[in-house]
Amino acid sequence: LHDALPTSTSAASGASAPTSAVKKSTTEEYQELLKSLPQLASLGNVFKSCEPVRLTEEDTEYNIFAIKHVYDSHIVVQFNCTNTISEQVLEQVTVVMDLADAEEFEEESVIPLDVMPLNGVGQTFTVLRRPENSWALGKLVNILKFKVKEIDPSTGEAEEDGYEDEYQLEDLEVTPADYIKPIVITNFRKSWEELDPESEKADEYGLGQRDGLQEAVEAVINTLGMQPCEGTEAVPPNARSHTVLMAGIFVGYQQVLVRMSFGIDASNQVAMKLVVRAESPEISDAVHQIIQSA
Repeated sequence: LHDALPTSTSAASGASAPTSAVKKSTTEEYQELLKSLPQLASLGNVFKSCEPVRLTEEDTEYNIFAIKHVYDSHIVVQFNCTNTISEQVLEQVTVVMDLADAEEFEEESVIPLDVMPLNGVGQTFTVLRRPENSWALGKLVNILKFKVKEIDPSTGEAEEDGYEDEYQLEDLEVTPADYIKPIVITNFRKSWEELDPESEKADEYGLGQRDGLQEAVEAVINTLGMQPCEGTEAVPPNARSHTVLMAGIFVGYQQVLVRMSFGIDASNQVAMKLVVRAESPEISDAVHQIIQSA
């Protein structure tokens, strides 16, 4: 766990309020683009847009990034595509998915990109259906498909016919964290007591050696992607123990609350007790799964 949880580069970059603000603005940033596509109109509102993930090496011919947009019963994967080869025109660009390791998903439609821009960004979309308000998980195996037309250096014009080609992209994971987003609540204790104690799930985790409690707190906050409450994201100087309260909602607008109790020993080993209450025990389990798979 402690190897996978990120270590913050500075207090500012790991602070919880900016993290939460970034996640909110990410969804708002894409809303306009998604609403402009008639093919997506029937899907309803986006619950959450995830951070972009690079699916190609940095120095390859094509730069491809994926953004997962979570709806009530779909995930739309937006692929931002850039061509870096001036001698070629790439047309009819799509991403075909192998869903063998994501069995709850079914490919419903694809919105192709007519031409992949040279040193610009164009989008193709793959629409996946899943059971409504579920948090279906799995690995999406992605193959970029397109038609290549070579450019005649003497005329600068692309050839007429071209040929079909494909390019293996990195896999894209759908995880429980994709289905949760931060929410602001005014009274954590009241909200906690209103949730069924039967939904409560608790476990303890070792987070390894850390520079201090603040670094460990920021790493877990960033991993869960929930909203810290009542200023608990700030650890008092030289504290050896600290409790963080967080609130979020799962897809389907189901509330989830978290109490995290941190402790640090003389050798800077950090332990955390994570207690979760939610509108169902399954959601509480899903939050633990996020930490266990980090």
